Amino acid sequence: MNNNGMKKILLILSFTIDLCYPAAWSQNAKPAETLTFHVTGFEKATGQALIYLYRRADKVPTKPFMHLKAEIVNHVSDITVNNLPYGEYAAIVVHDLNSNGKIDHKWGMPAEPMGYTNKWKLSLFSGMPTFEKLKFFYSDKNSTIVVQMKE
Repeated sequence: MNNNGMKKILLILSFTIDLCYPAAWSQNAKPAETLTFHVTGFEKATGQALIYLYRRADKVPTKPFMHLKAEIVNHVSDITVNNLPYGEYAAIVVHDLNSNGKIDHKWGMPAEPMGYTNKWKLSLFSGMPTFEKLKFFYSDKNSTIVVQMKE
């Protein structure tokens, strides 16, 4: 078989794999410039916003793979994550009222306001937050995630 014949076979094989296994190429998509969390509804403009970002394998809510902080301006905070590969993620935002860099607790419950991705809300009947409850898909078409704080 000559080189042209081999090239055609490899091209056809490559095209067939792409058609049959779209997850193979979508998982390796180039990261976007940034993922932005636009967080609204802070009652007070004091303190800072903390964001805990999770991948499917991480333990929500205790073991995020990334922890970021941002300033609150006019009761809004924009938090950006650079060079993040496209895929499924979950996030919890905390209004760190005293700027100590952690979630404060009272009687075992969070004592600072929180917000969640996927419009999830903590309630008496919701149970604890999980990856499935909070997940969103980050892509070039979905690179800004809006989170509403529950004060």
